[in-house]
Amino acid sequence: MIPYLQLQACYFAGSGLAVAALDWAWGRREALRESPARRAAAVLATLAIVLLAWALAVRHFDHSHSTYQFISIAIGFYAGLIWVPLATLVRALRKPRRPPLAAGAFAVLATGQYALWIEPDRLVTNTHELRVAAWSPGEPLRVVHVSDLQTVGACDRELRAAELVNAFAPDLIVYTGDFVAGPFFDAEPGIAAARRFFGALKRPRLGIVCVMGHSESERVRARVLDGLNVIYLRDEEVLLDCGKGRRLRIFGSKTQFVGTDLSRFARRDEPGLATLFVSHEPDLSSEIDGRDVDLHLAGHTHGGQIALPFYGPPFTLSDLPARFARGLHRFGDHWLHVNPGIGMEGNHAPRIRFWCPPEVDLLLLDGGGESTAASPGTAGG
Repeated sequence: MIPYLQLQACYFAGSGLAVAALDWAWGRREALRESPARRAAAVLATLAIVLLAWALAVRHFDHSHSTYQFISIAIGFYAGLIWVPLATLVRALRKPRRPPLAAGAFAVLATGQYALWIEPDRLVTNTHELRVAAWSPGEPLRVVHVSDLQTVGACDRELRAAELVNAFAPDLIVYTGDFVAGPFFDAEPGIAAARRFFGALKRPRLGIVCVMGHSESERVRARVLDGLNVIYLRDEEVLLDCGKGRRLRIFGSKTQFVGTDLSRFARRDEPGLATLFVSHEPDLSSEIDGRDVDLHLAGHTHGGQIALPFYGPPFTLSDLPARFARGLHRFGDHWLHVNPGIGMEGNHAPRIRFWCPPEVDLLLLDGGGESTAASPGTAGG
């Protein structure tokens, strides 16, 4: 069993045992109400089960705020969207006179299963068209943007994503960070899976450009990229000749988690030169506004990973408004495109998505003036 599943098994079993204990106590609430000793024993038993699951899981993790946050999300998801509705459904079926309760429990259970097993593998593609003033109109440059593989071990979704990237026949592939999701007391399955993904990509004529994310250490990242034919940028730039008088300047920044030095990113206004800024976090769009950037590519948000109908994502791990969590948007004097990622949070978080599928994006970059709005997306995979 891979390390990620070891952790999740602790949370899944612990939350299930806790719900079972509470369900048992609820079924005997009259007897417990009459016996303080039994009531105290039931409460202590439930707490002991939760603490045992926690203790088994915390042998190998950092004590950061996000770690505890994701542990809480995992326990809450398994309890609230699997074990509680399952227990409620069993109780409701024992009393056929309560069909609304059974229907509600079934709906919640089905939602949890969809978020866990279906949406994470529902790969989609989107195509966007942009025009930049520095280039003359002609054949569009085909740029594929992907992000946040965050693998915990090999899976079919990652290879299908590589196949979608290759099917676009891109001139350039840009990857905006987060390679491995952990847990990192044994990162080997994630490292091997990430190398498998990048190894499955056909190298386009202008290459593959990557920037760092924040989910793994630089040591793990170096293991992933070792020997791969990619351009890895850390507060530095590369100049690509796209042909027919077109040049593309790509500046790749470090992540804000380690600090980025934007003093290295100087303005360059030259004929035939378009500027592409690449970072993990979309928040840097605020910092580069007014620096003659044509397009900013970012990831990090996962599109929220969980989006609610008519509301959107409850949180995006970004200080930008939630509407910038995915897709193509005008931001000040440039375009910002945020890829919602191929993978999901791993380590202590459940691998779930809802109303926010993994995505591979194609951007058709052409010349001839101001950029145009994004075209509608299409389903893929």
